[in-house]
Amino acid sequence: MNALLNVFARLCVFRRGPEDMPYAPPLVGILLALWMVIQLLSAALQDGLSVAQMVGVQLLAMGLLLGSSALVLAFKNLLGRWTQTAIALIGVDIALSLLALPMLLIGHAAGGTPSILEGVYLLLVSWQLAVQAFIFHRAFAIGPLLGLAMAFGLLILTFMLVGALMPEVLQASQAA
Repeated sequence: MNALLNVFARLCVFRRGPEDMPYAPPLVGILLALWMVIQLLSAALQDGLSVAQMVGVQLLAMGLLLGSSALVLAFKNLLGRWTQTAIALIGVDIALSLLALPMLLIGHAAGGTPSILEGVYLLLVSWQLAVQAFIFHRAFAIGPLLGLAMAFGLLILTFMLVGALMPEVLQASQAA
């Protein structure tokens, strides 16, 4: 387990790629279960939306991320890379969500997130996009800028789907 955590940490600083992840299909399920626990905990610490709404948004985002990765890999005839790509994407999300948990705890305890922590949280989200772009670049055998465009495109598509399927989530975030 320690070796896997080390690979995720090195992936987060661009020292490893998705090709360095183990090819272990059961690990995808295990990581998704751990990811869900972390998302439930994170959702419970946030105000303004119900836990179900927060988890729904995260499930939509992860489903879109993993599904689009499978589609692109299938299109490029590289579907054999999906397991390692999925492990990399889920692992990075877990690692960066764990970094965000202390900020959520502080915000929950203080009755609201201080502005400085909102800035740090924005940096974490930006870092996650950069790492996702790096994963796409390596897994899909595309250029780094196209990987970045795909990461941003998926973020925008996620917001569009959330707006269409759960408009109350976007309305609550605008009211806050």
